Amino acid sequence: MYSSDEEKLLTERELEVLDCLHNGYSNPKIADYLCITVSTVKAHLSSIFRKLGAENRVDTLLILLGEKEISNNFVKEQIASLTNKIVHK
Repeated sequence: MYSSDEEKLLTERELEVLDCLHNGYSNPKIADYLCITVSTVKAHLSSIFRKLGAENRVDTLLILLGEKEISNNFVKEQIASLTNKIVHK
């Protein structure tokens, strides 16, 4: 079972969904790319929004771009790492 701190971290799959979101993929395209259903994409996005303190996709992208503060200190390092990977693609 996860501790409350671990539950606040983004999962590997949520990081993959976040990367797709950053690349401008729609929910159906994310689903196709990751071989999951659109409902599963929506569930992952809802979890990502909750963990980041974001209200929607735009808030999430602003966080990735460093234009909005992350309310969850547990994921700051994860987002910094993901942002670093995205910038160096």
